[in-house]
Amino acid sequence: MLKERWKKWGTAGRKKMIFLLAGCLILAGVSLTVYSKYYKTGYEKGMAIASGFYFSSNYMYEEEGLEDIGAVEELLKEENRELVNKLIVAVSNAPWSNGEKYTFHIDMRNYANQLLYNDKDLDVSYTIDFILLDKSEGMGGIYSVRKGRDGSYIQLKNDGKGGITKASFQGTLEGGKLSVEDYELQISLNGTVKAYTPARVLVMAYPTEPSFLQDTKKIAGIIRADYNQAEMEITEQKFTVEEKLEQAGSGWKEQAMKESAFVYQLRTTGGYFVEGNDNMMQRIKLTWNPDIFMLNQNDRYLNQAEGTKLVEYDKEKGIMVIETVPYSSIKFVFFKANSFKDGVTKMGTLEEFKKTVKAEKVE
Repeated sequence: MLKERWKKWGTAGRKKMIFLLAGCLILAGVSLTVYSKYYKTGYEKGMAIASGFYFSSNYMYEEEGLEDIGAVEELLKEENRELVNKLIVAVSNAPWSNGEKYTFHIDMRNYANQLLYNDKDLDVSYTIDFILLDKSEGMGGIYSVRKGRDGSYIQLKNDGKGGITKASFQGTLEGGKLSVEDYELQISLNGTVKAYTPARVLVMAYPTEPSFLQDTKKIAGIIRADYNQAEMEITEQKFTVEEKLEQAGSGWKEQAMKESAFVYQLRTTGGYFVEGNDNMMQRIKLTWNPDIFMLNQNDRYLNQAEGTKLVEYDKEKGIMVIETVPYSSIKFVFFKANSFKDGVTKMGTLEEFKKTVKAEKVE
């Protein structure tokens, strides 16, 4: 049928049809070329912006391999342990508020510095996730996150058996100026300091809008809140001979008489921080019964050994005040005074003897 119609058109008609078909093909080619150029231009523009836009934080950084991570939970897998170990770890370096809690402020930023920030037509929306890498239940700490200063806290949990509670937030960094959004990570003691073992908090953020920024940049970091006390504390103080005296039972007095000298040992902990001053030395006051003991005149603290400072010494009253640094093990050597035998004989219990020397933290 087409063959007969082709013959009826004649030579002139067939030429017109050929020109018409050729024109259609040319137009189709031009349209395809224009679309391809448009798509390519849009794609290249998106990639150019994506490679040069600013998306940063004070606790998170780019790390090779993060771009392949989908959800933050994937970083808990054994196969990603090496990647997690490469992330920068930020540790608390100041005293806890009232000795009970510590707060980190995590900033999301659209700039690299005061001069380099995103253009005014580039508002960047993002997601930020918080998750505990280590077991938190029964480890003495409560981990909570909120957006801004007035948001509601979301508690992070890790039961050590795969049960995870994460916190996820969305935000937008406005372009054309320096934009910052703040998140608070608060760690609180849930019990005593001795019961507290810090769990690592992993934070990851990535852009979600505009769409061409998706999967172009991911940043992450780890935060750990080590416990720092605002003041030095004396955690232990005793005579080194106490165990021997206790083993002597009712004969502890006779055993004490046999000793030629008595060593009194202190252990201290805690970090001391003063704004504008890096001096960490603090004062300890040592008192003793001068009728029973006399301090060794060659005592290293009495003679201001390196790392210590003598503030006060009264031999007659049995008082010495020194300055020393936290995390110290301090030993004082006492000899028997003239009334040692009479004083010990009159004592009723060993506990009374232990109280003849005492140390305390003073201002």
